Amino acid sequence: MKELLDNYLTHIDKLGGNCRDLIFEKPATISDITDIEKSLTFQIPDDFKNVLLTVSSHCEFKWFLPDDFPLPEQLRQIFSGELHWGIDFILQFNESKDVWIKKVFPDINNEYDKVWHKKFVFQEVGNGDYISIDLEPDNYGKIVYLSHDDGEGHGYIMANSFPELLSNWTKLGCVGGEDWQWLPFYKDQTTGIDPNCENAKLWRNAIGL
Repeated sequence: MKELLDNYLTHIDKLGGNCRDLIFEKPATISDITDIEKSLTFQIPDDFKNVLLTVSSHCEFKWFLPDDFPLPEQLRQIFSGELHWGIDFILQFNESKDVWIKKVFPDINNEYDKVWHKKFVFQEVGNGDYISIDLEPDNYGKIVYLSHDDGEGHGYIMANSFPELLSNWTKLGCVGGEDWQWLPFYKDQTTGIDPNCENAKLWRNAIGL
């Protein structure tokens, strides 16, 4: 995965884009996890915990296409890619999510509000949205997008698990994280990001990969 992300950054840089340094810090320890969970009202989902313990405790990946980069009509809203998680982000992101629930989305009987409840947030999107892991028993472990302002991707399942998200999304250079950037790679709101769909092939061809 790290090699794939590095390849995207190298390629976007050659296109004249703006790329941040790829950060992959050493894995977390069990003690690190235990300390964080003492401050949470739930346990960190197993898939995410395993990545913290075996891949990296803190990852940052981000790029921007050059201004006015020519893309096919169906992909013209794509301008960047981003993936980040970190043991040091967990409390901040989930406390912020809880504030949104308390002040804006408190009604668990409202279909829109309900999506925000019982979620573990691991990535904050620049526009104020979040990417989360579902804690509901029936959908446990699925990756769910949380929009704060009626975004089309609100409640969409981005992947069935965190490892599946890493596998599928990185093949597209993690386009997004705003929902309108990754929606072209969807069949419907329950199937997740498809890195082999026609638009995915079109995307890789458009940027020369």
